[in-house]
Amino acid sequence: MKDLVTSIAILIFAALILAANAAAAEENPSGWSINMTPVLILPSGTDGLGGGVDPEVKYTLDLGDARLSIGGRVGTYYAKNLFSVTVMPTLRLMVPIGSFEPYASIGLGYGWLPDAGRDGLAPMGRLGFVYRFSDHFAAGLEGTIQQLDGSSYRFPSIGSMISFHL
Repeated sequence: MKDLVTSIAILIFAALILAANAAAAEENPSGWSINMTPVLILPSGTDGLGGGVDPEVKYTLDLGDARLSIGGRVGTYYAKNLFSVTVMPTLRLMVPIGSFEPYASIGLGYGWLPDAGRDGLAPMGRLGFVYRFSDHFAAGLEGTIQQLDGSSYRFPSIGSMISFHL
């Protein structure tokens, strides 16, 4: 629980810094967006096919040659023959090349395995890219690795990502 409180405090601090920078740089295309990511979790060993979804709300600050986002996501998955739920703040660094935008994202939050009666710290790492079709719509692909600490619940996933700039 202490790690969750620390993560939330870091998220609030970073959001305040982003908001202050956004107010100082109004001409940049910074702002809020929502991402929707359905994921596919490939079978492994005796574990069958899995999947899930992890919507994310984030604020992006345009830094010129890069974009930095801070957000929060809630993920629900079926993997390793178990259902899970994760809640976490996220940090994303994007480097736009025209309309093509590769990125790396990390998150650290809390996860639950209701059927197994387990819970704990849930780290996540993600690499992907989006293609911006307009100022308000983007779509792309991403690969994610995440786990629930203190358990064998660790899996990679691949998914498509749709982003709407609000």
